[in-house]
Amino acid sequence: MRINWFPGHMKKTLEGIEKDVKQIDIVLYVLDARAPFSCLNPKIDEIVKNKTILYVINKIDLISVEDAKKIIEAFVKEGKNVLTLQGNNVSVRNILLNKLRDLTKEKFLKAKEKGFEPIFKVMVIGTPNTGKSTIINTLCAQKKTMTGDKAGVTKGKQWVKINENFALLDTPGTLWPKFEDDEVALKLAFIGSIKKDVLDEEELGFELVKFLIKTHQDKLAARYGVEDFEREEIEVYDEILTKTGCIMRGKEIDYTRGASKVLEDFRSGRTGKICLDL
Repeated sequence: MRINWFPGHMKKTLEGIEKDVKQIDIVLYVLDARAPFSCLNPKIDEIVKNKTILYVINKIDLISVEDAKKIIEAFVKEGKNVLTLQGNNVSVRNILLNKLRDLTKEKFLKAKEKGFEPIFKVMVIGTPNTGKSTIINTLCAQKKTMTGDKAGVTKGKQWVKINENFALLDTPGTLWPKFEDDEVALKLAFIGSIKKDVLDEEELGFELVKFLIKTHQDKLAARYGVEDFEREEIEVYDEILTKTGCIMRGKEIDYTRGASKVLEDFRSGRTGKICLDL
């Protein structure tokens, strides 16, 4: 399944990030815990490589504690600043502000010595649907930006003042012009980072089940009561859709409704705590 989605506004977003990053003190790079490494945008990585970056692994409640530890270890091993969060949790505000203060401590003290109150500019970036706007709204303790469980909600950059020392620049989620790895593209589609309108959802639902047959048979068995995985993948998929009641008149399988069902089960966490990148 070949996937490419890079509309004109994403090109403009990348150009804007490249321009605005010059005035930025810290980059807050929001990643989805279900596919954190696949969410790393190589174009953005190149643009922000010389900045202080805080990697925020969001939606941590959708993966296991063990997988979260592995992700943290991988980032720390590369010398990266990393936090794991559940973006809509009220504790996020203090956790993030404390980390931002820690990362700007030296500059803050120097500014105070010179007799002025510094304002640090933080750019929030990430692929679509990683929860950037939710984190910002939680930081502000009120709704400052539009949010939604789908790709492409944030349309333009937005400056938001958090307190007397930090202002955030929220940027629209963006991908990159061409996926070099088809599996990365699929993972981003699975977690909802690619607009639904450009996808063949029937095929995507089947691709998800095929992927989970290889990596998380235990989760499929627990969710759908499937036990026999030593057969054709389509037979497993048909059993899943049959057991979930996705049947039309004449006992034909409703693949359209079935695909939506398995995708929604995964995205909501009902299929289990799953990290696709591990």
